[in-house]
This record gives sequence, structure tokens and C-alpha cells, in this order.
Amino acid sequence: MNPEGLPFPQMVRDIIQKEIPKFNPVQNAAIPHVLKGENIVVASPTASGKTLVAEIAILRNYIEGGKSVYLVPLKALASEKYREFKEKYPFMKTALSIGDLDSQEQWLGSYDLIIASNEKMDSLLRHKSPWISNVTLLVIDEIHMLNDQSRGPTLEIVITRMKDVKQVLALSATIQNANEIAQWLKAKLVKSDYRPVKLEKGVAWPEADSVKVEMEEREFALPFHEHALAHDVVGRKKQCIYFVSTRKSAEASAEKMNLSKFLEKKDLDELSKISKEVENVLPVPTKQCRRLAKCVKQGSAFHHAGLLAKQRHLIEQSFLDGKIKVLSSTPTLAYGMNLPAYRVVIRDTRRFDSDYGSFFIPVMDVHQMMGRAGRPKFDKDGEAILLAKTRQEAETLRERYINSDPEPIYSKLGMESMLRMHVLALIASETVQDTQQLREFFSRTFFAKQYGSIDEVMDKIQAILSQLESWKFIRMGGEQLYEGFKTAFDISSNSLEATKVGRRVSELYVDPQSAFTIIQNMKQKLEIEMLLTLCSCMEMKPLLGARKADQPELEDAIEKSGAKAPDVWSYDYEEFMDRFKTSLMFSSWADEKSEEYLLENFGITPGELYNKLLSAEWLLFAASELSILLNQKESANEFNKLRLRIKHGVRTDLLKLVMLKGIGRVRARKLCNAGIRSFADIVSQKDQSEKILGKKVLQTVLSSGEEEDKVRSVKRRR
Repeated sequence: MNPEGLPFPQMVRDIIQKEIPKFNPVQNAAIPHVLKGENIVVASPTASGKTLVAEIAILRNYIEGGKSVYLVPLKALASEKYREFKEKYPFMKTALSIGDLDSQEQWLGSYDLIIASNEKMDSLLRHKSPWISNVTLLVIDEIHMLNDQSRGPTLEIVITRMKDVKQVLALSATIQNANEIAQWLKAKLVKSDYRPVKLEKGVAWPEADSVKVEMEEREFALPFHEHALAHDVVGRKKQCIYFVSTRKSAEASAEKMNLSKFLEKKDLDELSKISKEVENVLPVPTKQCRRLAKCVKQGSAFHHAGLLAKQRHLIEQSFLDGKIKVLSSTPTLAYGMNLPAYRVVIRDTRRFDSDYGSFFIPVMDVHQMMGRAGRPKFDKDGEAILLAKTRQEAETLRERYINSDPEPIYSKLGMESMLRMHVLALIASETVQDTQQLREFFSRTFFAKQYGSIDEVMDKIQAILSQLESWKFIRMGGEQLYEGFKTAFDISSNSLEATKVGRRVSELYVDPQSAFTIIQNMKQKLEIEMLLTLCSCMEMKPLLGARKADQPELEDAIEKSGAKAPDVWSYDYEEFMDRFKTSLMFSSWADEKSEEYLLENFGITPGELYNKLLSAEWLLFAASELSILLNQKESANEFNKLRLRIKHGVRTDLLKLVMLKGIGRVRARKLCNAGIRSFADIVSQKDQSEKILGKKVLQTVLSSGEEEDKVRSVKRRR
């Protein structure tokens, strides 16, 4: 079959045929089922053309007047898919939904295709968005993420709630038990090892003065160098991704790449420009910004979650454009944006955990990293090489990762913290209204499919329901739940209803235990106490670790802050110190300390800081909303004030200024120091304001202020 044979308008066929003149084996096997409207699971390697199968399904649904939802595990991936669909199919109304978790987003009702993160879709279901009932096609990208402990349960709940739509299409990497997922979804399975770009795998190790490499079809040796495998590729005008286990290793390896000798002057000139952009993303560059910029100048870069979003985008785009030659990355890139290279080197196959020590990473993770090698449209083949310390270790890695299949996917729904959130959400959204319906819902999950029984989950749900009722988030009617929970479910139907507070907790997308902690500590007055409460919440984990060397300084700060610490012999002491250190970091940010200061004093990178600030800001918003609901207006005001200070990184006296468009914390402090403390002051002191802000920014501030006045005036008239 080829695109010309699709039952679509000629314009649509032309778009597809321009990109792919002929369907590959995976597409030929899957598309007939798609066109019949059947449920289908496609399990095949990276770059095997699965996305086009999804596009065909979405186009068929669009032509028939249906609405499609495309689920992805990561926001960055959602944004990438959104740009691709908008550019390729401009006639289709496509929307991106990854942001506000406290909104119905009714505007999405008029769109043909909605690309959403799994968590955002879960939030929309909690808010009972009315347009969801019109969805006729559900596409689930990377369904193997069901195996992920943090994201898997949410994905499983979303699928269970939506799997009765007219058609379900699930895309997966090659996994052992794809048939089990297909059976769960009542879907046809297309499983294939086909890959359009040949991927050759191998192992390498240092021996004497060389690096020995044994691929599946050949052997060769390179002169010894720490990064010989990367240098070899760059010397051949190709690119490489170098996977390591930690952020520190990624930064160190990128610094040591030193690719200048392989680059021409025009390459170095372009990299110099990118380097300046990377360095100056923040008003005052941090040590990490300067370090990254120095790497970029010589053709390499590091990539991890500690980078700022704009830096990541610059790095990724420059790599896609072929300007950056080598990316040193943590394994997170394996599941992120589509950044393939000719060669992938996997240096670290072990991971360290404080509870479990050192252990081999899963085969699935390694295969995902390997799948980044080989660039469709650029390369005819690709290489994935596992780097060992010795020949013996190389053989071990070959057997473990090259000659073995990935592990089966297992449901992670039994995790109690995730169950707590989802049980409340099911009750609050009235998806279930009694215990029998709750049991029936969980009997439709992948967990039930895999284990043939949900008694283990139901035992946990018994405790969760009692807990939610004791926190006054739900009410249970009918016969009391008694010992022997399964029997209670079998012979009675206890009604389940969310209280007003419980519904709001669910809508706010916070862990019920976190909400209860906030409610218990709602009347705290001290800033440090409020921050310590936030840092008790699940959403703030992992906390910054308090080291022994930090102890004297932290104990001094505790005494000055007025916080109450447990005794040093208490089991709670170490956990409290972690919470206090994290709280102190937030307090320092709100006291206008720079990103560089926080990096030096707390060891938190700008990207990690940004993510922590988003979590803190959301929890403070939730705290203010719950305070209003519980008639604690004074507490709501305090939480909201702290939220704005955390959001903008300022003391209270700058809040009026940073609320104005175009004014950040640095400009606001300069204005305040000049005696300009409000919009009215800016208007009355335009000349002085222009000296500080510049003419263009001043005009933006004045225009936005006038627009806000008009909006307020309209609201008052109403």
C-alpha cells in the first residue's frame, strides 16, 4: 500500500506522499486496521514510522467529523508534536494542552486534535470538561510508560477512563508483553523489529593504548582517548550522543570533549554566537551558564534537567541543525525530544540508589538510548556502543543489553500515594458513586488484567477510603465498611460522595495527604513555618539534602528563624534538616538572592530551581484556595503573598512593580531604589523611569497598565 491509495482527499494524500512515497512494513501492517476504525497497538523500534500511523488515524477521524486526543508523557514532547501537526496539517484545528492543572479549558471543545500530557488529561477528566464526551479517537504515545513508577499510574487511570472511545491507538517501543496491553485494550497487535535506518550495536573497552570496538558485523580499534568514540564520529562529520548516569558526569564529559580541532572557522563562528545566547539566558549568568557556554564554543554541550528551558531549546535546536556535534546527556534524553545522532555511546549502565546501592539499569532504558542512533533522512545506518572498563565487562554488557529482550511492562497502580490521589479524583468527578462502582472501575485497569485479581488494590483502597473520610474529603453512606473489605464490596454498595473541600483538593491536583497537611497548618504566621509545611508535601520531593558540613550554618539559621527543630537524637531530625534547607533556599530566592548564589550555597541548578519554584507556587496557590474555602481569609492572603514572592523572587515591597508587564526582579529593585514603587510613580516620573527601563520597556509597561485599567473599569461596571 502507498499514500496514493488512502481514502483521503487528494490534498491530504499529497502532503503524506511528499514525506513518504511508500509505506514501510510497520505502516503497511497497521494502517488497514486504522482505516477500519479498529483498536490497535503498534510495538516497534524508535524511528520505525509509528507517528505516521497515528497521523493516518487522526486524519481518518477528522474527515469523519470526529475529535482526537493525542497523549504524550512529557510536555516537551507534546510541544514538539504540536509544532509538527500545525506545520504539516494547517487545515486541521490543533490545540496544545499542557499547562494550568486547575481548568476545564472549555475552549478545547472547538478543536479537532488536542495534544496533551498525561497529567493534563487527568486534570481535564477531574474537571469534567464537557468536550471529552465528544472524543472519538485516543492516541497514546509511549504506552510502555505504564511501567514508570511516577507516571505509570496516572497514565493507566486516564486510559481506563477513556478506553471506551470509538477507537484507541497505542504506540510503544518493542516490549515483551505487548500482547497483554493489546488484550487489555481489546486491540489488534502489530509488533515488528523493522527499522528504516539500520542500527548496529556493539561494545567497546580500553586495552593497552587503544579502544577496542566489537560491533555485530565488524571489529575495529581507535587510538586511546577518553572520548575516542565521540572524536572518531565528529572526525567523520557526523554527530554523537554520549549517555552518562549523572548531571555532574554529563557536564564533566562535555567539558573534556574539546572538539575545536575538528571544526572549521565558520563552525566556530556560529558556535560562538550560540554560546553567547546560552550564557545570557539569565540577567546574571550562573557558573553553570558559563560552563555550558564554554562547552558550546568548542562544539559540545551537556543536557540534563538542571538546564533552563530556553537553554535546552537552544542546545536541542543547535544539535538538530548539526552545529553542536556531541551531546553529553543523562538518560532522560532517551525519552525526550527526537534528537537522533549517527552514534550513541552509553558509558554508564549502572545507577546508584541510596536505598538499594548500585544496580544495572533496565534493558528497556538502554534500548531507548540506543534507539537515538541513526537519523532518518540523514543516515543510512547508525551505531549504538556500550562502553565497558574491561573486555570481561564488555561481554557481560553484550549479553545483558544486546542479546536480551526488554523486560515486560508491569502495572504500577498498586503504589499507595498514587492510588490516594486517583481514588479521590474518581469520587470527586462522580465517575464512581459507590463502592461497587469503584471495584468495577479498578477491575477494568491494566493491573486487573495482569494479575487477574484486584484484591491487593482493594485492600489498600479500604485504608485510603477510611483516611479520606477522616480528613473530611469524602462521605461514605450505607453499610459501614468492616473487616474483610472484599466481602463488604461483594454484598453491599456503600455510597461515596466528595465533600466540597475534597472536590477542590482533587481539582487542584495535589496529593490529598499534602492538602491535609496544609489544612492542619493553615494558621501559621511565620514565613519559614509556611515553607516547612510546603516541604512536607509529596509534591516537593526530592528535597535538598542537608550534609554534615551544612549542619552548623543550618542550626544557626534555625535559631534565627524561630522554627522548632526536633532533638538531634530524634528519627525526624535528618528529614527536618532536609526540609529546612529546602525552605531556606526558597526564602533566599524570595529575598532576591541570585541564581548564582543559590547554585553556590544550595547546590541547586537554575533548571532544577525553576521546577521547584513551579511546584512551590502551585502548592501555595492550592493553600490559598483551600483557605478561602475554609473561611480563613487572613491565611489565604498570607499564602497568596508568599506565592507571588516565590513566583517573582522578590521581597514584599516590589510586588506592585513585578506585577507589571516587562518588569522583572532586577528592574523592579532599581526602580524601588530610585523611589519609584508603583505604576502611579512610573507615570509621574516617566523621565527617571525611562533611564532605568529604557524607552521600549517603559512603553510596554505604560501600555499594559492602561489595558489593565480598562479591564478593571469594565469589571466594575458589570
